[in-house]
This record gives sequence, C-alpha cells and structure tokens, in this order.
Amino acid sequence: MKQFVVTLDLLAGPPGPEVGEAQQAFLAELFEQGTLVMSGPFSDGHGGMAILRGDSLEAAQDLYGESPIVRSGVAAVDVREWNVLLDSTRR
Repeated sequence: MKQFVVTLDLLAGPPGPEVGEAQQAFLAELFEQGTLVMSGPFSDGHGGMAILRGDSLEAAQDLYGESPIVRSGVAAVDVREWNVLLDSTRR
C-alpha cells in the first residue's frame, strides 16, 4: 500500500464551526477505515497536514477533494505520493 502526504493551505482564515465539525467527522471516518494514518493543524494556524494510505495518487486526490474543508473553498489541497525510507513504527 502506498502513502500520501496531504497539505492544506487555508485561503481565508480558519473554517467556521460547521465546516470544522464536518471536517472532523470526515477525518474520523477515514481513520476508522484505516485510510488516515495521522492528521493535524500546523502550529502557525495556516493549514494542516495528513498522511493517507491508499492504492493510487489519483484515488487519494479524489478522496481528499471531497473533504468538507476543500469543498467549501476554505482550503486549497495538495496531495503527493510519499516514498517512506525510514519508519519507526515498523521496528
């Protein structure tokens, strides 16, 4: 299974409560499915990052393109395939 890095850049400040709650629910569902490895905001408040597992870049892009924060226009998304060289969780 491949890994993907998702970065979000907020376009106009933080999302409102409705979008924020919908995004949290979206992430919780991906986590329960085993697709989301980890996610969180950047400490400077200007976006966030997620690590996904999946079969293809296109599928990861399509999946995150449907996230509430992206669909609402609050954030721009970039998804890249990540070739992991070292992983402390696999020791």
